[in-house]
Amino acid sequence: MTTPTVPAGSCRYCLAWGVIIRNGMCRECINWRVWHRQRCAGCRREVPLKHGYCRLCHRQALLQMDRMVIREMMPEVDLGSWQLFLSFSLGTRRARGRPRQPPVAPPGPVTWQLPGQLALFSARPDYLRFTRARHANPHNPTLIEAKHAARRLAEARGWAWWILREINDGLLVLLSGHAPGDTIAYSDIVPIDQLGHNVAHTAEVLGLLGILDDDRIPAFDAWLQRKLTLLTPPLANEIELWATTLRDGGPRTLQRSTDTIRNYLDATLPALIDWSTRYQHLREVTRQDIKDATVGLTGLKRKRALVGLRSIFQFHKGAGHLFQDPTTRINTGSIAPNLPTPLRPEQFEALVNHATTPLRRLILALTAVHAARPTALRGLLLDDTGLPDRRITIGGHPRRLDDLTARTITQYLFYRHRRWPHTINPHLIVNEHTAQNEKPVSPHWLGDQFRGTGITLNQIRMDRQLEEALTHGPDALHLAAVFGISERAAIRYANAAKAFLESSLEQNE
Repeated sequence: MTTPTVPAGSCRYCLAWGVIIRNGMCRECINWRVWHRQRCAGCRREVPLKHGYCRLCHRQALLQMDRMVIREMMPEVDLGSWQLFLSFSLGTRRARGRPRQPPVAPPGPVTWQLPGQLALFSARPDYLRFTRARHANPHNPTLIEAKHAARRLAEARGWAWWILREINDGLLVLLSGHAPGDTIAYSDIVPIDQLGHNVAHTAEVLGLLGILDDDRIPAFDAWLQRKLTLLTPPLANEIELWATTLRDGGPRTLQRSTDTIRNYLDATLPALIDWSTRYQHLREVTRQDIKDATVGLTGLKRKRALVGLRSIFQFHKGAGHLFQDPTTRINTGSIAPNLPTPLRPEQFEALVNHATTPLRRLILALTAVHAARPTALRGLLLDDTGLPDRRITIGGHPRRLDDLTARTITQYLFYRHRRWPHTINPHLIVNEHTAQNEKPVSPHWLGDQFRGTGITLNQIRMDRQLEEALTHGPDALHLAAVFGISERAAIRYANAAKAFLESSLEQNE
């Protein structure tokens, strides 16, 4: 079914851009045909005149004088130039005495823009004003294609029927008036959440069609811009170049995680703010300034500040922006690592009482029995849990699956299948958001599961590794083989167990 279009173009009489009604004329110029066709006193064209002037000149006079009665003043108006205008006469006259009828929705959309025509001006759509009776157009080709794509994606992802319904409702709002070549910004889709439509999945469907303009600002970029506003523009530009290069990587720079860059910048920001009051560029910073910036810092804070400053200056030195690095030959110092301490019995009791759901019991079992890191928990797949052969692979390290953990995994799998029967997420741990896609759970969500107890997952993991060292002796090789940790971490837990055992013997004597 083809959508009827109303022709648009430039009127041959008044040159206004708008709807062409008949014979290349707009509606107003059709009414002007009753006047004689002579030479206009203003523009010198052979067109229908009214009081000696054409409609184009009358419009120009109205723009200059801002008066509706211009019959006597027309000869005094300076018509040295003509401003073209738009014709918006789209309505129809109604007969006198006939009651006003409510507007009736047209059977199909009216396309006022010709295919391939450039937009005259940019306007942000307000989808909250969408009404199904007036604006809905289920016959839009893009909308039909988007619904087919949403149905295929729902079958592949295992979405429930009500999710597909929300997506189709959102697509109806966004694509009823869609024209070929138009794109929809993500920021314009967000308000439809107030209408009860699914924003994330609807945007995903638009992305598959190639009509989504993802204008979202990454969280790291927004955080970086807030920090850079505290510095002078020249110094801020140098810090921004360093931070973005570390994030994306470069020819001489290894790519770092955004958490590492955040730690570096937070540790060095007080010194950078102080230098902004005196210097314009990093090349003005001296060795004495580095020492003065770390005078009041001790321990881990001093080491983090020096490591961050060294990263900044080494980067600009390697890029040729500095003649010398003022952080060279400044010792960051060594910090004695804090030895892990075991959890108290009442803390274990609080953890057990808090694990009231199959999901929390699974997280507690994998952390307290197998000392799984939060990162390993997020990346644990269904294929890694071998229930028949009683083997489990955590962080790439296979180990034996005990009865308690196997029973906990079985209970959780029944709960997962009952809660999300159609999910295709390959990860073992899922929630209501990740069950609709294939992504792992977020670190923040995973940490919230036991945040009410005041004990973190890393504390539970460290207690398990320390308990293994206390039970089987402070043997670093045994710890590395059981938990798959590095030699340095195994030695650290072995030393902690040795110190704890020696202190216990001294107290007994």
